[in-house]
Amino acid sequence: MDIVYHPGVNGSDPWVEFYPYTPSASAGYAFMAIFGISTIVHIILTIPFRAAYFIPLVLGGICETFGYYGRAWSHESRTEISSWALQEMLILCSPPLIAATVYMVLGRIIRSFDAEHLSSMRPKWLTFVFVMNDILCFCTQLGGAGVQVTGDQQVMDIGKKVVLAGLIFSLIIFALFVLIAATFHRRLLKSPPGILIMHPELKWAPYMWALYVACFAIMVRNLVRTIQFGAGRTAPVNTSEVYIYVFDAFLMFLSMLVLVIYHPGKLIKKARGLAKFDSNRDSTGETGSRHILLTEYEPGNSRG
Repeated sequence: MDIVYHPGVNGSDPWVEFYPYTPSASAGYAFMAIFGISTIVHIILTIPFRAAYFIPLVLGGICETFGYYGRAWSHESRTEISSWALQEMLILCSPPLIAATVYMVLGRIIRSFDAEHLSSMRPKWLTFVFVMNDILCFCTQLGGAGVQVTGDQQVMDIGKKVVLAGLIFSLIIFALFVLIAATFHRRLLKSPPGILIMHPELKWAPYMWALYVACFAIMVRNLVRTIQFGAGRTAPVNTSEVYIYVFDAFLMFLSMLVLVIYHPGKLIKKARGLAKFDSNRDSTGETGSRHILLTEYEPGNSRG
């Protein structure tokens, strides 16, 4: 993805050509609305499910919303840096925010099932390690995108390489995360914890598959973005806007949509409720048994 810097000649002002095409206003506004609605739905669902861990995803949705507003704005201003910078930074940096929520969800599912022994990493460390790496990816991509607004061709080339490094690193991190999630999934099927044995009605598999779909969407998006930043300006992936909407906008919307349909907060809340119910029931049963034994052997209460 190359930005062409044109120095001024014969006293004219220099200018930058940000796009090899004219961005579509209708497509930009359409996805601005799509992401706006998706984000509002996630905000609403966060309340009943007490899913504060979805805040990063909500922030990512807000970034996508305003990012596609920037693309629509660019339709009228192809060479204006403000509209290009808005869409470039927000669209590029929103996936790490959505990924942060995906990382936290797996840790909470593991804890709600009391299945730490089935995980390759302790949930606390799993969340910490992957979220911290995600923050590193976010900062790398944000910094790389940010320096491209300088207009200096050399600095812009450095920024492009920084973004490319961040995208490659995020692909590696995601692959490791999916491996850990799949391993936990397999162990869960082989040796289900007590809560799943006592409550077979707790249908957890669709929520795990929803996580996989979200991960797959983000990974494919990052892969295409990596190809885009590594390819030349004349490559098809950079000369046609359709790639942005098929392999970025649609895939990021898919990652948000699947987590609306199978919101992990519903599973986690139900699992915690059942665990609390079982704990209270066991406690009541033990107390009742102890009371029967004590009264049975009190003086004057002997039987037979």
